[in-house]
Amino acid sequence: WGPRWLARGLSGVLYRFGAWYLDFSHNGEESLKAGTWGPGKQYVMAWHPHGAFTISALYFVSHFWSKNYPGGNDRYVCVAPLLLRIPLLAEFLLLCHARSQDSATFNGLLRKGATVAVQPGGIAEQVATNDAEERVFFPPRLGFIRLAIKNGVPLLPVYAFGENQLYRTSAWTRRLNGWLYRNLKTGTLVVLGQGGVPNSPVLPNPLMLPIAGTGLHIRFGEPVHIGPQEDNPSEERMQEAFKLYLAGLQKLFDKYKDECLPPEVAARGLSVVYRGNNASNGASASSTGTRGASPDSSDAHVRAKM
Repeated sequence: WGPRWLARGLSGVLYRFGAWYLDFSHNGEESLKAGTWGPGKQYVMAWHPHGAFTISALYFVSHFWSKNYPGGNDRYVCVAPLLLRIPLLAEFLLLCHARSQDSATFNGLLRKGATVAVQPGGIAEQVATNDAEERVFFPPRLGFIRLAIKNGVPLLPVYAFGENQLYRTSAWTRRLNGWLYRNLKTGTLVVLGQGGVPNSPVLPNPLMLPIAGTGLHIRFGEPVHIGPQEDNPSEERMQEAFKLYLAGLQKLFDKYKDECLPPEVAARGLSVVYRGNNASNGASASSTGTRGASPDSSDAHVRAKM
């Protein structure tokens, strides 16, 4: 939708503001040199974590996508349909190659040869955002992995180190946002804005900006090859691919955690919440330990520390 020059121009304003306002970095050039991107390269790209408001995607990845950076095939991002019903935001997202996160749209883009990005954790991960720890969520059906197998496309993990630290969080805001999510299916509606003042995106204002000078570091990982194309992958095949993906995500996290996260957060490692019925065959199989279900998500079956 819309001309490419307009997408580059509008997203560039946000990009330049974010690069000035935050301590931002990315490894796009390093990823290019490693051969991750180039003609014919196609991925299902999953980025983590969601954070309070996916600032990394809004400020920075939108501009990358508008310029087809770091290279390769056309790329899109699939987002929650609700976001495409919000005036002005919807137009901006569509302009920067966002599309609805439904299976038919996602699959159609992959069949056209495009790289498609998705945030697997969704609202469940958003409302559980905690600036003191790194925790990623995966949905019960692992739809992004299923579509990658159906189209014979590798997975590519991406981690936005610092996304969770852009806003201060507290137990009471997580409980409130969790209650709103479970009962009203809303995302994060209450955060601690500038100066720790409770605030809400329902009433946009300067106090809703992230904490100035916070580090935000986008790191592309290595492609995760999950085997040949298969139209109807079995649950066993899905879980094997999931384990491979988790190993790739863990490798990415371990490589950059110490330089890109506060020391106390990096020391806690990465936790995975898999909300599927067969969690014991997936996330826990590739983790170093398994604990009980997450207190912030009533439908989580496993919380595993990687």
